Amino acid sequence: AIRFGRYIRRKYSVYPKDLWQTLVVTLGSIPGINTHNQPGLTALYGPVAIREIYGATEGIFGQQRDDRRAWVPNYDQFFFEVETRSGAKMLHDMHPGEMGSLVVSTPTLPRYRIGDTILALETPYFRCIGRDKWWTPLKYAWTELATLNFGRL
Repeated sequence: AIRFGRYIRRKYSVYPKDLWQTLVVTLGSIPGINTHNQPGLTALYGPVAIREIYGATEGIFGQQRDDRRAWVPNYDQFFFEVETRSGAKMLHDMHPGEMGSLVVSTPTLPRYRIGDTILALETPYFRCIGRDKWWTPLKYAWTELATLNFGRL
């Protein structure tokens, strides 16, 4: 959405908010949609409600259901586990501040490791903070500090 907005601005010298009265943008695929990407989105599209979906080619695993800037898992559609430092556990058993690698079971892919690091916030909210890399928690912490978000919902 940010690249598209910048393209419209560059090509036509107008902001998307000057062309359309967008009320809601529903976005997924990148961490920080509701946090560090929010200023850029509102600058391009105006005072929009930003709603996050979390999914992959295997399905939509969760979505933002209210004004809190995190998503709620679709427990009725998928079986969620998380590989944490202390071992494997159910997603709903995670404590606030705990993070780990998401493992999803679908009818065709049992125990499929998605490759994303998930952060548990207060129940029932979660946030994907990035790919499963050693630097992901550090990058997330830096971004939270730079945006003065500090894990706020």
